Amino acid sequence: MPERQPTDTEAHKSLEKAVKEWVQKKAKPGGGGNYAREADRVLTAFINWTPDSVETVSDVSRHTMMQYAEYLHRRTDTRVADQDNEAGITGRTAQQYYALVRAFFTYCVKWGYREENPAEHKPALEELPDASLGANGNRQQFWSPQERTAFVQYVDKRAHNAITEQGSNAIEEARDRALVYLFAYSGARSAELLRDPNDSRRTGVTWADVDPEAGVVRVLGKSQTAGEEVQLPSQARSAIEQYRKALNPPTEEWPVFPTQHAPSLYDCARTELGNRVDSLEAELEADGPDAVLRRYEIPPPSITTETVRNIFRRLCKEGEISVEGEHEYLKPHGARRGAGEALYRAEGASAAQRALRHEDPSTTSKMYSHIKASEQAEVASDAFEKIDEQTATEDDDS
Repeated sequence: MPERQPTDTEAHKSLEKAVKEWVQKKAKPGGGGNYAREADRVLTAFINWTPDSVETVSDVSRHTMMQYAEYLHRRTDTRVADQDNEAGITGRTAQQYYALVRAFFTYCVKWGYREENPAEHKPALEELPDASLGANGNRQQFWSPQERTAFVQYVDKRAHNAITEQGSNAIEEARDRALVYLFAYSGARSAELLRDPNDSRRTGVTWADVDPEAGVVRVLGKSQTAGEEVQLPSQARSAIEQYRKALNPPTEEWPVFPTQHAPSLYDCARTELGNRVDSLEAELEADGPDAVLRRYEIPPPSITTETVRNIFRRLCKEGEISVEGEHEYLKPHGARRGAGEALYRAEGASAAQRALRHEDPSTTSKMYSHIKASEQAEVASDAFEKIDEQTATEDDDS
């Protein structure tokens, strides 16, 4: 008589089946969602890494997670020693991998597949590498105040010269200035502002999402929540408003940063108007796709997250912007880190957390753990000095 195989009960949930179940719950309608795709990739790699004896969710022990953390740390050490080694990862990537595994086991606890989360084991967490370590052991890029100032001054000068020569036709220069200002001061993620080819839900913000009076841009946040508000400080509003005048969008549903890629514009016009406009090809030939889309108020695609990286790379090269460390140019995500760092230094962790919209305060604290306590003390001293001066003035007036 054949040996009876264990059933797929809660106590013996297959690790592979549990991962598949969790990833499916994280996937978004229409197949979109970078989080689900990344979770599937990382958890599949985690399963392949585990010893052959690990088959069920309950087989993963605290010791297993300590070994996994050590494994991630070794991969970070490999990256530090040899930037070109494909086996190496940055400290931040190691932290992200571990966080995905930890989130999976949180789900397992919630559904009763095990009693406790082995990834929450403090000794395992202590084995993880510093999240601030990047290539060659340097910190990941944060736009410094000097880099930010140099970059915005260059795009200011470039846009001013173009507007002087071309007037309202200087759309590209006005757009590039708006992009730099928006990233430099908003703390937004690229995928929240622009089209992500890997996620059908992330199509880029439209002018309906921009509210200069309220000082916000409404985005689809990392949590997949639509209408999440990103700060739009006064430093960025002028560049955005001047760019809007140059762009002159025909509707509020027009993307803030529409693509200029001609094949994409032609494809959009033919897809959206091919069955509605008999003279479409003649109009496209006579006026071009941008004019045709404007005529029929058909919004074109937004530029992509990759496009903005190419734009920033080109602008830094043309403007001869001095970039710290081993980085070739000022990257969009470095702007987010830099904006948060500025707020962290000036106003503290809570202000940075609110601006960056971190759900967990520890995420903000870890990101800026390189800021020394002595620096924070100076900030606190200045803040208390201002409060004491104000209190003294109020006492004198009373």
